[in-house]
Amino acid sequence: MADGAPDDGPSLEMPSLSLRRRARGAGPTASSRPTAAPTREVPPTPDPAPGRELPRVPVTGLPAAALTGAAVGGLAVALAWLAGVGCEAVRGTSACGGGPGLLLLVVVLALLAWAGSLLLRLLGVPRAGSTSVLAVGILAVLVLVFLLGSLDTWRALVAVPLASTVAFGAAWWVTTAAGD
Repeated sequence: MADGAPDDGPSLEMPSLSLRRRARGAGPTASSRPTAAPTREVPPTPDPAPGRELPRVPVTGLPAAALTGAAVGGLAVALAWLAGVGCEAVRGTSACGGGPGLLLLVVVLALLAWAGSLLLRLLGVPRAGSTSVLAVGILAVLVLVFLLGSLDTWRALVAVPLASTVAFGAAWWVTTAAGD
């Protein structure tokens, strides 16, 4: 092996499971294969395409968390409005109440955490998932404590994204401090 001689033993390389055909002229020809059983040549896995990874945006750290918080806050307002419209269409009132309301709340919070994580990852913020989940939890507490009575007014259009920006900034600070 040290002298550069080829090894005829088993290979430790992972097999390629791609079903794509190999380009003509690449690899062994049909005449050089053993004739015992016809086999199909499996090409190696292609290199990943350059457009497959998320593009990086030059905003990182606290500005990225604040930008994500504002976007997630706007999404929270939109989802709350859609939930109210949906409940009014189904039940005749803007409050779903009970089981359906709790399920809707959990779905909205999960969507907000997922969207925040995706945006933070897009902006290149480390620990994006934990930052987003913590921020959405902080946002939920802030809304319950300070904004619950005014969610039906126009002030919620400003207050919820502002509270979300503060929540994402605080969550970024906590996860960065805890990570270091």
